[in-house]
Amino acid sequence: MQCYAELTPPTAVTHSLTLPFLSAQTINLVVAKASLLQIFTTKTVSAELDNAQAQNAQYQSSSLQDRPVGHYDSRINDDDGLEASFLGGDSVLVRSDRSNYTKLVLVAEFSFAGTVTGLARIKAHNTKSGGEALLLSFRDAKLSVVEWDPENYTLYTTSIHYYEQEELQGSPWAAPLSHHANFLAADPGSRCAALKFGMRNLAIVQFKSAGEDIEMDDWDEELDGPRPVKELSTNLTNGTSSTEETPYATSFVLRLPNLDPSLIHPVHLAFLHEYREPTFGILSSTSAPSAVLGRRDHLSYMVFTLDLQQKASTTILSVTGLPQDLFRVIAIPAPVGGALLVGPNELIHIDQSGKSHGVGVNPFAKQSTSFGLVDQSDLNLRLERCEIEFLSAENGELLMVLNDGRLALITFRIDGRTVSGLDVRVITSESDESIISTGVSSLTKLGKACLFVGSEDADSLVIGWTRKQSQIGKKKSRLQDPTLDLDLDDEDLDDLDDDDDLYGEDPAPTKQSAAATMGASSKGGELVFRVHDRLISIAPIRDFTLGQATLSLDEEERKNQEGVTSDLSLVCVTGRGSASSIAIINRQVQPRVIGHFEFPEARGFWTIAAQKPIPKSLQGEKGVSSMSGDYDSSTQYDKFMIVSKIDLDGYETSDVYALTGAGFEALTGTEFEPAAGFTIEAGTMGNHMRVIQVLKTAVHCYDGGKSPYQIFILYATI
Repeated sequence: MQCYAELTPPTAVTHSLTLPFLSAQTINLVVAKASLLQIFTTKTVSAELDNAQAQNAQYQSSSLQDRPVGHYDSRINDDDGLEASFLGGDSVLVRSDRSNYTKLVLVAEFSFAGTVTGLARIKAHNTKSGGEALLLSFRDAKLSVVEWDPENYTLYTTSIHYYEQEELQGSPWAAPLSHHANFLAADPGSRCAALKFGMRNLAIVQFKSAGEDIEMDDWDEELDGPRPVKELSTNLTNGTSSTEETPYATSFVLRLPNLDPSLIHPVHLAFLHEYREPTFGILSSTSAPSAVLGRRDHLSYMVFTLDLQQKASTTILSVTGLPQDLFRVIAIPAPVGGALLVGPNELIHIDQSGKSHGVGVNPFAKQSTSFGLVDQSDLNLRLERCEIEFLSAENGELLMVLNDGRLALITFRIDGRTVSGLDVRVITSESDESIISTGVSSLTKLGKACLFVGSEDADSLVIGWTRKQSQIGKKKSRLQDPTLDLDLDDEDLDDLDDDDDLYGEDPAPTKQSAAATMGASSKGGELVFRVHDRLISIAPIRDFTLGQATLSLDEEERKNQEGVTSDLSLVCVTGRGSASSIAIINRQVQPRVIGHFEFPEARGFWTIAAQKPIPKSLQGEKGVSSMSGDYDSSTQYDKFMIVSKIDLDGYETSDVYALTGAGFEALTGTEFEPAAGFTIEAGTMGNHMRVIQVLKTAVHCYDGGKSPYQIFILYATI
């Protein structure tokens, strides 16, 4: 029996991760929203962008009539008879420039009984989908390894680990496991993962690599008899199973003081890159946080190498005297290597040899620590709750989002094979409105020039960036390219520059709330950030009330809205800081009715976005149309509607209608059979190339031009 009902699922993003999950070729975004897990795929969409409109505030109108002047609707006046009179007269404008931007497409979502506290990717072999596995950690010291099951289109749990035994709880007066700061870290080589839980417990989950499953097949059936049949392994609990041949070895728990007596109060840990064995760096203190008032520089950073077979460790590095306010360890891949330690007032990099370089980003750094730091206090940054993600690991560039939404760029200075320092620069905005309005909870790189920004206080964003180069840099890049045999004078170079301005190499995203640029100090040129997509969030809800919305509608609009408007609405004050907003929640979708048509004989309808078959004369060598913009499914809308009808005499038919200026009109001249019977389901398959119509006794398959492709007769009535 439940004492409450959930009105809306969680919308605040707490964790995010990218990995090839659905298959080995696709890159998916996994988002955790407390007890909800969502799986997304990305899609690059080409759309119109008016340059003048892009400089204004972003457009979020839900109706076609409210669109600002300057917006072009690609659905009007096409060769299928769609007219502007139905969509609104202001749609007929000059076509604007086209641009590409990244959109998120929800694949599946799953609710859990617990709260997700961490995500990690595991390169497991022999998964059902061929992709990687996902490791989930929960608040009460639980771990779960899941993979995608393409046959059942759901998650498949391959291993469950829980550490709630009484012997791991600690002393009787210790706090429950859910009250401790538990965090998850995975080895970059997918050899193991570590979960810190409780006060000083570290659970190690081992994973087998593909090479470990190679066996010497020396079984001779003539000498040894019939080969024994191996039992299929079932779901694992803490890595134990009835069979030994499993992709996951038994997990074990280490007491941190057994690794080193100084690991009494751990702060954070992360597995490091470029090590032969699983190696992690941990930040810890010998004193409790409540007992360090007045003490300075009592934290230490230690690096341990794990021996998974012997369940032992070796200390290979120790750095003491670190500032007491450090709170996070970030592993840096090659060519920089090492780890980045993050504190509210400073950033410190420690390489593989223990050499450290740090920078103080506000005046409090000098007062809080005696550690040697480069003074950049003029930045006046506060790094509490900041998030850091790589822009370019090759160039040593990291993007940092501060708690107030400002952006900063962290760059490493590399001298040969060693790091000689690091710099922090604030990314300024071209307008008063910033891209990110508040602090974020996660940063995940989606592609080469795209990031997902998860937030608990505002909408989560997909932002992309491009790099601008000066004209002088373009000329030098051409003149210094030894592969080009150019004999050009200054006038020719100016003509090439004009061509570059006309035909830009980098695609420009469409939606733009603000553009942020940084000076030429960026190694690849100026950075320009723009918003591509967003996930709407109504968290946190600060207050709410019930009420009835009143709309100023004329008589015709009021008549159209009858039956689709809720009697009461829930009005909530959501967000925090500059991301605050008002959310109006209704129990059902309340569409803005722009047209009303009578279908008294209709019993069901399905909207179809059919892609036209590409003429052979337009197909290339690989079957790709040279006019892909007219035949691409991404540019098609639901223009057709299949309606199941029963007339007064009880005769069942099905008709196809198209959207025209006069409304919905029946299509004629196609090979669609209205008298074939009553349609019970309709849809598209094959990237909108085939239209499937399911009747009571048959299944019809048409191409995009409504010509029959295949007809299957069913001998049993559905």
